[in-house]
Amino acid sequence: MKKTYLKSTFRDIRFSLGRFIAIILIIFMGVLLFVGVKSVGPDLTASAQNEIKTNNMSDLQIISTGGLTKDDQKSVEKISGSQVQLSKGFDYLEKNKKNNLKVYSYSKADKQNKLAVVKGHLPQQQDQVVVDEVLSSDYPLGSTITLNNDSLKKTKFHVVGFVRSPLYIANEERGNTTVGDGQANGFVYIPLKSFATDVYSQMYVTFDDLKEKTYSSSSYKHQLNRHIKKLDKVLEKRRDQRQVELQNFATKKSGPAKEKIAVQQEKLTQAKQQLSNGKSQLAQQERQLNQQEEILAAQVGQQQAQQQLVQPRQQLAASKNKLQQQEQQLQQGQQKLTAGKEKLQQQTKISKPTYLTDKRTDMPGFNDYASLSDRIDAIANIFPVFFFFIAILITFTTMTRMITEDRRQIGTLLSLGYTKLETSMKYVLYALLTVIIGTVLGVLVGSKALPPVVFKMTGSMYIFQNFSSKFYPFLIWLASVAALVATLGSVILVLFRDLREKPMNLLVEKAPKAGKRIIMEKITPLWRKLSFTKKITFRNLFRYKSRMILTTFGIAGCTGLMLAGFGLNDSIPAPGTKQFSEINRYQALVTLKSAGKDKASQVLQDDQRVTGKLPVHMEQVTFRQKNSSNQVASLYAVKDPEKLQNYISLNMPGSNKTQVIPKNGAVVSQRLAQAYNLKKGDKLYFEDEKGREYTLKLAKVTENYVGHNVYLSAAYYQKALGKKARLNSFLVRTKKQNSKQQDQLAKKLADTGEVLNTSYTETQRSKLEKSVKGMNSIVIIFIVLSGTLAFVVLYNLTNINISERKRELATFKVLGFFDKEVTMFIVRENIIFTLFGILFGYVIGWFLNWFILVYASSNMMVFPVVIKWPGYVISAVMTIIFSAIVMWVTHRKLQQIDMISALNSSE
Repeated sequence: MKKTYLKSTFRDIRFSLGRFIAIILIIFMGVLLFVGVKSVGPDLTASAQNEIKTNNMSDLQIISTGGLTKDDQKSVEKISGSQVQLSKGFDYLEKNKKNNLKVYSYSKADKQNKLAVVKGHLPQQQDQVVVDEVLSSDYPLGSTITLNNDSLKKTKFHVVGFVRSPLYIANEERGNTTVGDGQANGFVYIPLKSFATDVYSQMYVTFDDLKEKTYSSSSYKHQLNRHIKKLDKVLEKRRDQRQVELQNFATKKSGPAKEKIAVQQEKLTQAKQQLSNGKSQLAQQERQLNQQEEILAAQVGQQQAQQQLVQPRQQLAASKNKLQQQEQQLQQGQQKLTAGKEKLQQQTKISKPTYLTDKRTDMPGFNDYASLSDRIDAIANIFPVFFFFIAILITFTTMTRMITEDRRQIGTLLSLGYTKLETSMKYVLYALLTVIIGTVLGVLVGSKALPPVVFKMTGSMYIFQNFSSKFYPFLIWLASVAALVATLGSVILVLFRDLREKPMNLLVEKAPKAGKRIIMEKITPLWRKLSFTKKITFRNLFRYKSRMILTTFGIAGCTGLMLAGFGLNDSIPAPGTKQFSEINRYQALVTLKSAGKDKASQVLQDDQRVTGKLPVHMEQVTFRQKNSSNQVASLYAVKDPEKLQNYISLNMPGSNKTQVIPKNGAVVSQRLAQAYNLKKGDKLYFEDEKGREYTLKLAKVTENYVGHNVYLSAAYYQKALGKKARLNSFLVRTKKQNSKQQDQLAKKLADTGEVLNTSYTETQRSKLEKSVKGMNSIVIIFIVLSGTLAFVVLYNLTNINISERKRELATFKVLGFFDKEVTMFIVRENIIFTLFGILFGYVIGWFLNWFILVYASSNMMVFPVVIKWPGYVISAVMTIIFSAIVMWVTHRKLQQIDMISALNSSE
C-alpha cells in the first residue's frame, strides 16, 4: 500500500479524532463490562479455591450426639482416599465480656483447617490461647481469659495471638451456639493437651480426589455425594458399636451409684423390719392394757379403772405417733430411692447416637459467598450482554455512516486508479485500529482491574486476602468477535454496496430524501402556530426516521441500563425487608427443648415489651421429587390457624389478599411449589429429620421470599403424619427493642432451662442483607459505566448527525441564521430524542431489571422488582445532564462550520 494512501488514512483519523476516540471508548466499555463482570464470578471462586487449598479446608465436618472417638476415625479412614482429623471443643459463655464462644482444640499435628495468624503467634504452652480476630478488642494480647469447663485441665489462659479460621470465612457470621442467646460471637483455640476428656467433638474429613476440583463444580458435588453415601454406611455401623461402648461406659460409671443404692436399700429394709417389730410390740401392749382395764373394772368400777390407766395409755399413744413418723420417713426414703433407681436406669439406658454430616457449604458464611459468586454470574449473563449489545449497535451505526459520508472519497480513489481492495483497506485499517485498541484495553482493564475492585469492595465481608485473577480465553474471543462483527461487518456491508457502483456515480452525492407532508401538517391550527425553525425540526424528525429511531433507542438503552442498575440496588436488599417485615410479622422465634414450656411461657407473659406469643410446632423437613433436587423447608403446624395471620401473612402470590390455613391440606411457599411444578391438589413427599417419609396435599400457595415454608393445622398434621404436633416453639411479637433488650430477653429465656435458642427476625434480616451486600459493588460499576456509555453514545450520535448535515447547517448560516439559531436545529431534535429516550428507557430498565432478578433468584431466595422513585429521577437527570453537555460541545463545533462549504458544488 502506498505511503500517500496510509498518510490519507491517518489524516482522516486525525481530522475525525473525536469520532475515532468515541468508537474506541464504546468498544472499550462494552468489552470491559462484558469480560470484566463475566470474570468476577469465576475469579471469586478461584480466590476461595486457593484459600481452600492453602488452608486445606475440610470437605466434610462430622459431629455425633454420642461424641467421637479414635474408633470413629479408624472406621472413616477405611474409605479410600480419605484424610481424617479429630478435634475437641465445646460452647462456652464467657461471663466477663458476655461473649458466646466456640472453643476448639489446636495441635501442631493438625493438617486440616489451618489457622492464619493475624497478630502474635499460635499456642506453644498449655495455658496459651489464640482468639478470633473479631474479638481482639475484648481480649487484647497478653490478657487472661477464664474458661471454666469440666473438659479442661486449666481454667485460665493467656491470649498470645489473633487468628482467622477457614471454618468461618464471613467476618460477621459465627454460627449458632448452645449457650447464651444462641448466637456465637467468636471462637478460641486452645492446645489439645489442655483438654481433660478423651472424647472428641468434631471430625474433619478431606478426600484426595477432590483436592484439585473446584468446590462449585458439578464434578466436585457429584463426587462428594458419592463419598457421603459411603460415609453414611460406615457411620450407620458405628452407631451400634458406639451404643455398646456408651452402654458399657455408663454401666461402669454407675457401679458406685448402684452400690450406694444397694446399701441404702438394705438400711431401709432393716428399718422396715424394726418398724414392723415396733408395731407388733405396741399391739401386744394395747391388748394387755385392755385386759387390765377389764379386771380393774370388775374390782373397782369402770370409771376408776380408766383413771388408773390414763398414763399407760398416753405412753402407748406417744409410741404410736413415733412409729407413724418413722413410717412416713421410711416411705419418703423409699420414694427417693425409687427415683434414684429410675434416674440411674435412665442414665444407663443409652439410645443409638446420631451422626450429623455437614458439607463445606453448610459452614457459616460459605454458602453466602458461593451464592454471591452465583448471583454475579447470573447478572453477568444479562446486564453486560445488553450493555455490549448497545455498544455494538452504536459502533455498527457509526462505521456505516462514516463510510456512507466518504462515498465521494471512495469514488475519487477508484478514479485515481486504486483497486477496490486498496480502497477498502483504508476503512478496514480504521476498523481494525478501533477494535484492537478498544478490545485490548477492555480486556486488560476488565480482567485485571474490575474483578480486583469488586473483590476489595467485598473484602471486608470475608477473610479471603489473596485475589486470584485470570484471563478467560473464551470470553475474550467472544468479545473480540462481536467487536469485529460490529466494525468490520459494517465496513464490509457498506463497501460491498458502494463498490458495485461506478466511480462516476460515487463522485455524486446521493440526492436528499424527498420532503413529505407529515401528520402534524394535517392539523392545520397547530401547524400554523409553529415557527419556521420548529417546522423544519419536525419535518427532519419524520424525514430521517432511521436516525430518529436509532438515537432514541441508543438513549433509551443507556437510560434503561442506568435504571436497571438503580433497580438492582433497590431490589437486592428487598427480600429481607419483604420476608422479615411484611411476611413474618413476629419479631422473635423461641425454640424450646423437649421438656416443658411453662417457665418460658411465663417469662414471655411477664415481659412488658412482649405483645403476643403463639405456640407452634416447627421442624425442618426435606421434600423429595423424582428428577428434581431435594428442597429443605420449615414446617409449621398451628393449633389455632386463624391466630397465625397475626404473626405470619399468608398472602396470595401477586396480591395482598390474605389466606387462612385450610382444615384439609397444606399452604406451601410459592418457590417450593414452582420448584416441583405443583398445583392445588397435588401431593408433596417429604422426610423428617429421622428419615421417616410422609405425604401432604397442597391446598394453597403463599408468597415467600426467603427459604421454603409449609403451614398446616395441628389437626391435619396429626391426620397426615399419624402423630400429634408437639408445640416446640413460640412465635413472639414485641415492641421495638434495641440489641441490649433483645439480649436480656434471650438470657431470661435461656435461664429457664427450657429454651434451646432465641432468634430475632431483625438479626436474620441483617445477616441476609450483609450476605447480598457484595453485589452492591457490581451494581455501582453498572451504574457508572452505563452513565459513561450514555454520554459517549449521545456525543457520538450527535457528532454523526452534525457530520451528515454539515452542508445543510452551513446553508442556514449563509442565509443569515445566527449561531444559536443554527444550534437550536440540532438541540431541539436532541431534546425530543432525549425525552422519548428517557420514557422508553424506563420501560426497558424495568423489564431488564425484572429479567435479571428472575435469573438471579434461586430456589431459596426470590428478588422482587423494586425501583424506588430516586432511581427514575437520577436516571433521567443524568441523561439530561449528559445531553446538555453534548449540546454545549455541539454549539462550539457548529460555530466552526465553514460557510463557504455550503457554496461548493456537489457535482
